[in-house]
Amino acid sequence: MYVEATSKSAAVAGAWSAFGLIPFDAWLEHHKSISVLSYNLLFLLAALVFFFLPAYFLVIGKGNEPFSRTWFMNREERARYWVIVRRMFVWFLSAGAFGAVWSLIFSFVFNRVTG
Repeated sequence: MYVEATSKSAAVAGAWSAFGLIPFDAWLEHHKSISVLSYNLLFLLAALVFFFLPAYFLVIGKGNEPFSRTWFMNREERARYWVIVRRMFVWFLSAGAFGAVWSLIFSFVFNRVTG
């Protein structure tokens, strides 16, 4: 299945990043007794699943060809670059908006459960 990177998929990727990384970070902070190596490996795995893979497939897009060194002098490459920049901006705004709401909800529930 091929997923095309669009502004809508970038918004979903931003929400997915916030939805996964906020509780995972709280879980890691709750378990302070794990080793530094375990902490770093778990965070790297979570960053891969919730940040890097969605960013690559849903924001940048798998089918994009690389830019040339003089991309800013070529009208077509500038247009392709601007499309990716807009999707990254949508991704950032979506992660921020969803993360602000999700963080409030999650911290309220987490504090109630853990006391």
